[in-house]
Amino acid sequence: MSAGYSPPRQSATYRAIAGCGGTLAAVVVIGVFWAMASVPRPPPPGTTDERQAGYRMERDAGDYARALFDASRDAPLTEARLAAVPVPHEGGIGVAGLSREGDTTVVTFSTHARYGRPDDLEETMACYRVELVGKLGHPRLRRMADEACPRTRETPGSQPNDSASGASAGTRPSAAARVSRPRIAA
Repeated sequence: MSAGYSPPRQSATYRAIAGCGGTLAAVVVIGVFWAMASVPRPPPPGTTDERQAGYRMERDAGDYARALFDASRDAPLTEARLAAVPVPHEGGIGVAGLSREGDTTVVTFSTHARYGRPDDLEETMACYRVELVGKLGHPRLRRMADEACPRTRETPGSQPNDSASGASAGTRPSAAARVSRPRIAA
């Protein structure tokens, strides 16, 4: 190779192919990064949505209706017996009313569930009416409008009316109102 030697010039076709190949490689790399960024990430552990909370509330309502039916088989359901009926595992049951319509005992209650991210939970509720007819072999459960049940709910373990101070000083809720609150041993 002499000092005056210069390599042959690249053809225009070769330059065009190289330029398009480089551009295509850049587009592919950008596309891969965009695809990775747009893939949804799984929610943090413990995250639930409102639909899942609804399923839990329906299951809890059915379990509670069966427990009420079992408790009413041998004797009429009273407020004292109602307070002794075990609530489902999550304990999100609030009793709004107990009444009799002929030979049918009617209990109106609400179920509560929390959903969302563990650090940002929202609460939802549903209202149910269960009719306990002795002649039937099962409870009649149906969902009611949410307005049929009170909107307030105490968190499990809280017992605001059991305190000896404040506006409620010494007042106690009825047995039906205490159903959703587990007692805390002193």
